[in-house]
Amino acid sequence: MSRVLLVTIKLDRRTGTEVVCSETAHALRKRNHAVSIYVQQDGATADSLRADGFEVVTDLTALSSVPEVIQANQTYPLLEAVARFPDVPAISICHDATVWFSEPVDLPSIRRHVAVDFACRDRIANRFPHLADRIEILHNAVDLDAFQPRAPLPEQPERAVILAKHPGSYLDAVRAACAQRGLALSIVGPAAGNEVDNLPAFFRECDLVFASARSALEALAVGCAVIVLDGRGFAGLVTSETVSAWRQNNFGLRLLSQPASAELILAAIDRYGPAEAQLVSGFIREHSSLERYLDRLESMYRDVIAEGAAQPVDRDELIDHMGRSFRSIERALRVQEDLREQAYVRTGAEQFQAWASAREVELRTRFHENVLAREAELRIAFDQRLQAREAELRTAFDQRLQAREAELRTASDQRLQAREAELHQQIDIMKAEFAALKAWTAPRNLPRRILHKVLRELFGR
Repeated sequence: MSRVLLVTIKLDRRTGTEVVCSETAHALRKRNHAVSIYVQQDGATADSLRADGFEVVTDLTALSSVPEVIQANQTYPLLEAVARFPDVPAISICHDATVWFSEPVDLPSIRRHVAVDFACRDRIANRFPHLADRIEILHNAVDLDAFQPRAPLPEQPERAVILAKHPGSYLDAVRAACAQRGLALSIVGPAAGNEVDNLPAFFRECDLVFASARSALEALAVGCAVIVLDGRGFAGLVTSETVSAWRQNNFGLRLLSQPASAELILAAIDRYGPAEAQLVSGFIREHSSLERYLDRLESMYRDVIAEGAAQPVDRDELIDHMGRSFRSIERALRVQEDLREQAYVRTGAEQFQAWASAREVELRTRFHENVLAREAELRIAFDQRLQAREAELRTAFDQRLQAREAELRTASDQRLQAREAELHQQIDIMKAEFAALKAWTAPRNLPRRILHKVLRELFGR
C-alpha cells in the first residue's frame, strides 16, 4: 500500500477540512496505507491524531519518510509540501470557493485537481480554463459506521439544533421560528462557543437540524430532517427532489441565495415529514459513504503515482510555476484582506446602525416608561391635592354652614322674641278691652246704659 502525506492548514477544531483529514487518515490506515500529516497550525485535533499513533508534523523536514503521494486540502500549505517533495505526485482538493488559502494553483507536481462541489470546480476552471475538462468532483463523505441511523422521527418535530459556524441575525430568525412552532432549540458550534464532542450521538437525539455543508450531510445520514442555512443565507428543507442536486453543491454556498428570515424558516419547518426525511437519508447513505470516497481516492493514488513515474517533473518548469503560484496566492490574500476591511467598515456601519436603532428603541422605551411613571406620580399628587382641597372646602363649607345656621338661629330667635312680645302686648290690650266690655255689660251698669241710650236718642248725644 501507499505512503500518503495528508496536507492541511490547521488541526485545532472540528471544522470541515479538519474532519476530512482526521476521518481520511483513520480510514486509510484501516486499508493498510502508511499515513503522515503535515499541518501548519496544530492544536487539539492534531494532538488527538498523535495520540492515535499518527505522525503529525508542523515541519516537513521532521517527516520520517518520503511520501509516495500527497493529498492536500488547501493550496497554500501544498506549496510547501511540493517545494519539499517536488517529485512526489500531488492531489489538490478544493474545499472552499472563496477563501484565499485555497486559491487554485497549477503546478507540474499536481496530477489531479479535485473539487468537492460545482462552486469549487468553477473556481479552478475560471482560474485555469485549460484545466476545466480535467477537474474531478469528489463529494464529501460520511463515516456511516459512526453516523448510525436514528430511531424513526416523530410525526411532528420536537427537538431542533442549529450548527452555528458564525454569529449573525439568522440565529435570531431560527430562534423566532422555533419559538412559534414550540420547538426546543439547541445552538452549538463555534459561534455559540459550544462544540459537540460526539456529534453522531447528538444528532440521533434531534428531529430537525439547521446546518450547511458537511454538517448538513452528516445530519441527513443519521436521518434527521435538515434545513440548509447558515450566516451566508437560506436554502430550505432538503427533500427527495432536491437532495441529489444539493449534494452536487455540497449543501453550501450556491444554494444559500436568500436571506434567512423567520417566515422562510417557518415555511420550511411546516414541510417537515418523517417519511421524506427517511428517503433523503437513504439516498445519502447510498451515495455518500466514506468507503466509496476511499475507493475513489485509492484509484487516484494508483493513477497519479503511475503518472509521476512515467512523466517526471521538470524542475525548471516547477520553479517557474511555483513563483507564479505564490504571487497568485498573495494577490488572493490581498483581495480578501481588502474585502474583509470593506466588510469591517460595512459591518461597523451596520453595527452602528443596529446600535443606534437599539438605542433609539431603548430610549423610546425608557421615555415611555418615564412618562407613565411621571403620569402616575402626577395623578397621585393631583388626587392627593384634590382630596386635600375637597376636605378643605368641606371644612370651610361646614364652618360657613354652621355660622350661617347660628346666625339664622339667632335672627329667628330675636324675631320670635319680638313677635312674642308684640303678641303679649296685643293680648294685654285685648284683655283690657275685654275687661272694659265685660264691665259695661255687667247687670249693675244696666240703668246707666239705658240712660245713655235715651239721651242719644233725645239729644243726639
